[in-house]
Amino acid sequence: MRVCAFGQSDLGLVRQTNEDSFGLFPEQNLYIVADGMGGHAAGEVASRIAVASVRKYFEAPEHARQNPADRLREAVKTANSAVVGAGDCDPSLNGMGTTIVGVCALLNTVIIGHVGDSRIYRYRNRQVEQLTHDHSLVNEYVRQGLITPESAAHHPMRHVISRALGTSVQIEVEIARHAPQAGDVFILCSDGLSNRVTSAEMNTLLTTATDDLEKTAGALVTRAKDNGGEDNITLILVRYG
Repeated sequence: MRVCAFGQSDLGLVRQTNEDSFGLFPEQNLYIVADGMGGHAAGEVASRIAVASVRKYFEAPEHARQNPADRLREAVKTANSAVVGAGDCDPSLNGMGTTIVGVCALLNTVIIGHVGDSRIYRYRNRQVEQLTHDHSLVNEYVRQGLITPESAAHHPMRHVISRALGTSVQIEVEIARHAPQAGDVFILCSDGLSNRVTSAEMNTLLTTATDDLEKTAGALVTRAKDNGGEDNITLILVRYG
């Protein structure tokens, strides 16, 4: 099998700045999406620092022999330290943070990691499945059985995340392994996409145009904007073929 990928980011219909960042680093088998938060340009800075820091960690020769899951986990922890440190050094950036999702796409194993409410989905056999769960206040309510998934979609606190880079010196990174199959497409995205495009809509669009990643990514962004598009919209499609 071989791996190919395409990424796209869009301002959306309302925001004046794009606080999302993404990175495609095929030489490291690494793909990242980060969704920043904070006043002024701070969110943009946080997401950019996070992507650059993870890339730098993967490129360091001394980390090349690490177990891939440990490598991704430690890279994200290093990114957290970088975001925290930047905020401490510049008062205008104080309080900034960012979500992050990352995929290490090896030939026989896919390592996924995430912090926050950006998501990773997998399209397989004409079916989209969400592989991550949101680190958010409302999702914790759902997991505890306090509210239903249906009510969570409209809850007034649905945008409050419970975990993000830059908000604490220590951060827990959720890591999982998956075995890829030919035809799989992994979708990394900010909540600008996942809040506006349902799994069923993703499924239809991927089934229609999965052989052309650029066309599929464009169709997903367009659908998010057609459905409201008030947030920045960022995604990476990683396909095994």
